[in-house]
Amino acid sequence: MRALGRVRLVSRHGNLVVEAREVPEIGEKVYDDRMTLVGYVYDVVGPVRSPFVLVKVDTSRWRPEALVGKLLYWQGPRRREKRKKA
Repeated sequence: MRALGRVRLVSRHGNLVVEAREVPEIGEKVYDDRMTLVGYVYDVVGPVRSPFVLVKVDTSRWRPEALVGKLLYWQGPRRREKRKKA
């Protein structure tokens, strides 16, 4: 797992605003420090040098306000298998 960043606040629409260390692709799954699924990457906003990632929270498991200040994680890029030469 790779660190996504720290949750700064909850948006008006209930999404987490994460100050990103790295920018994953939209749709990537996001986890907490216990590797429990929190939600997924909904959007990326802000300047290129310091982007923010919006995370859509699974509200059946989490209250978004409880995650403010927490460090979140994501799977990271998947490695490609090397093809064998025939």
